[in-house]
Amino acid sequence: MKADNLNLLEFIGPGKRTFYIPVYQRNYDWKRIQCITLFKDIEKIAIDNKRNSHFLGTIVYVEGDSSANFRQFIVIDGQQRLTSIMLLLKAILDFTKNEQLKEEINDSYLINKYGPEVLRIKLKPMKSDAYNFQKLIHNQIQDMKESQILLNYYLFRDMIQESNLSPEEIYQGIQKLEIVYIQLTKENPQLIFESLNSTGLDLTQADLIRNYLLMGQTYQQQEKLYNDYWIRLEQMLPDVMISDFIRDFLTLKTAKISNKDKVYHNFKDYYRRLDNYDIEGFLDELVTYGEYYSWFKYCNSPEEEVNQRLSQLQRLKATIVYPFLLNIFEDCYMYHKIDVQMICKTLDVILSYVMRRLLCEMPTNALNKVFASMSNDIKRYHDDTLSDKVTRVLAGKKGKAIFPNDVLLREKLLLRNSYKFLHIKYVLEQIECRQGKEVVSFDKLTIEHIMPQTLTAKWNIDLGKKATEIYEKYIHCIGNLTLTGYNLEMSNHNFEEKKKIYENSNIYISKEIAKMDSWGEKEIVKRSEWLIKEIASIWKCPDIINLNESAIDTRTEFDITDEVDVTGRTPCELEICGVIIPVDSWRSFFKNICMQMYEYDVQIFRGLVRHKDFKGRSKRIINDTDENMRVPQKIAEGIYLEMNLSANEALNYAKLVIDKYEEMENECSYRLKPIS
Repeated sequence: MKADNLNLLEFIGPGKRTFYIPVYQRNYDWKRIQCITLFKDIEKIAIDNKRNSHFLGTIVYVEGDSSANFRQFIVIDGQQRLTSIMLLLKAILDFTKNEQLKEEINDSYLINKYGPEVLRIKLKPMKSDAYNFQKLIHNQIQDMKESQILLNYYLFRDMIQESNLSPEEIYQGIQKLEIVYIQLTKENPQLIFESLNSTGLDLTQADLIRNYLLMGQTYQQQEKLYNDYWIRLEQMLPDVMISDFIRDFLTLKTAKISNKDKVYHNFKDYYRRLDNYDIEGFLDELVTYGEYYSWFKYCNSPEEEVNQRLSQLQRLKATIVYPFLLNIFEDCYMYHKIDVQMICKTLDVILSYVMRRLLCEMPTNALNKVFASMSNDIKRYHDDTLSDKVTRVLAGKKGKAIFPNDVLLREKLLLRNSYKFLHIKYVLEQIECRQGKEVVSFDKLTIEHIMPQTLTAKWNIDLGKKATEIYEKYIHCIGNLTLTGYNLEMSNHNFEEKKKIYENSNIYISKEIAKMDSWGEKEIVKRSEWLIKEIASIWKCPDIINLNESAIDTRTEFDITDEVDVTGRTPCELEICGVIIPVDSWRSFFKNICMQMYEYDVQIFRGLVRHKDFKGRSKRIINDTDENMRVPQKIAEGIYLEMNLSANEALNYAKLVIDKYEEMENECSYRLKPIS
């Protein structure tokens, strides 16, 4: 690395040098306020005779494929300042009447007068900016497209015109600008760039990954890789979505879920471990998966029956399944191991699993590890079809990750507040589609309470002596909800008045209500039972789950969040943040989790010493003294563990410890010895 301070125009000015903005950089995006600040600073130093210099900032570059005739500078940091100064110089050139100054600016700082056409313009912005900058330098402003380059050029021209200083005086201010230039060797630009980014460059995880993949290549290779691969990814997915895509791509490849702000670091770890991969082959794979990902996001795969199911996943916001979908779409569309019908059958199983869990108010975060590891989990079942493999994996889930069967679904739905359920309108729409013979436009329909949310005197009379009890128990239950386009008109009308509207409705599930003579507890429960049966038929529960709900759990691998009875089982391995720790007992299991978490964040762990969750039934499990502990274990000064715990107690207290560390539940799993 070579660094020094230098006058800016001396840095730009020598002939036969060209400044390239590499393709992995962002477009020029200085806003109005930044340009005004720059211009005001230049005005101040222009009239300050006591100041001979003003520090503009740093320009970091790598020298490219230079020759005896031309030097190629690839700008890694400083492109915004450099481009802005070029625009200001061009504005001065166009405004001044001093022909000598015009020639000096043009021939010394904007172009290489005697260079070949391809190197004539000194600054080579990114491809999307290069067109506009070239048109500006060639005085073809009428052909320029609206961009930040054009806007800021006009802004500088306006400020020159309004300034109390002449163009020549403003130019004298520019002559006082100094920079620190840093020339990097070709081996270390990525490390320097990461350091610069940590001090304030606003880059997404996708930006950092793109830079990491391209920065080590020659400028020509960077352009080729960017144009052949990365730009295709950008055309399919917006920048923020690329970060999400790569996060899900990493989950597929590693079976681990990256924190959103750690995607870049985890990507580097993954990429460095790859064998026999060239950059072009890797980017080609990334683009292939990126196309599948765009299908998930925009529901525009080649098959409409697939798109219908992708649209349902979108509506349920079930993006957690995307890593696994990347795998099966590759098997279908690239390797042709499975057909589209199998994709649809598998998506139906997944949709049932997701929807039933939502209806039963089960935690969505439990699904993170389910689908992160699904690609590996299905490998245990060699002879089954894909949909059967997925079914068997999901059937084996217990506790928080369970696949709700029909009994559990009915139990939860009969009394839950379905009105507050985010997807209740969608559920009722699907039931209507299954029953109704007419084509219904659902866009203008809303959820209607048959027994209204505000009871009138007539409703209180009709409901009888238990009116308040019936109201409180059933007002928001699914049997009391329907779809209508006349919610405001019906309002709190009595049932006889509402029946007249239901009779004329083209919505089947509402029209059927009109067949009832009255509306009370019996009718609401009856309709709830019917709707629940329809839901169970639409989002089917596989037979293996309904028939084997009490099957013994013979799995050996578990996430720390899994609900499992470990009585009589012995742990053999614990994995935390990718580190595998052998254990031979539940005491060892609990102790190792505590020690690892203590090392991970001492402050958090010390906060557990007096935490109410570790109070225990008769003695504290984590304390600052071993007094009253039957089997104490010291793990640090002033921190003791009670080790006299049953298997399930040790596991559950370990879960409580992990729960106090944000996102750590996704980084912890364990293995049990097989049942003999």
